[in-house]
Amino acid sequence: MRLPLFRPYRMFPQFDHLSNSECEKYVRDAYINTPGLTAKMPLVAAVFATIAWYIGWPVAYATLPLASYIPMPASAEWRLVAYIVLGVVFVFVAYFLTRDLGVYFGIRRELSRSNCKKCGQSLQGLRIHSAGADPDPAKQFVRCTECGRRWVLLDLGLSPRDLIPFEQRAVDSRVAQRR
Repeated sequence: MRLPLFRPYRMFPQFDHLSNSECEKYVRDAYINTPGLTAKMPLVAAVFATIAWYIGWPVAYATLPLASYIPMPASAEWRLVAYIVLGVVFVFVAYFLTRDLGVYFGIRRELSRSNCKKCGQSLQGLRIHSAGADPDPAKQFVRCTECGRRWVLLDLGLSPRDLIPFEQRAVDSRVAQRR
């Protein structure tokens, strides 16, 4: 698994052919569709880490023989500075780690939206059928090749563009160049 620092969508090999702006759409969709994972869980983790550090560490240091294993400054002032600084670092690491995991799971959920809800087969690349002559989006559907279930695109929350395979969404390198 790839672990990028600033672009979480680069963890997924499906996005290798897409531009950064196209991939950032999936990150925005993950924030919109899974606010519990991407917005609330990091805050809960930060609050829990704050409580765990600023209450748990003094109790553990007072009751357990940690002084022989963990080097601490000799003066009380420097111990207090180290306690506060390390606490802030611990809270930020907990927040960012939880946020990145939430974005990862949110993007993964966005990628699985185009799968059949019954059998899990990918619906990307399938022909879109329409019931009737008018191009009504409520009448556009696809049929799963694995289980045969008929899915209306609006019921899945998809557009016809979401069913285009990622490899075919690549932007040609010659776009916007002068001839």
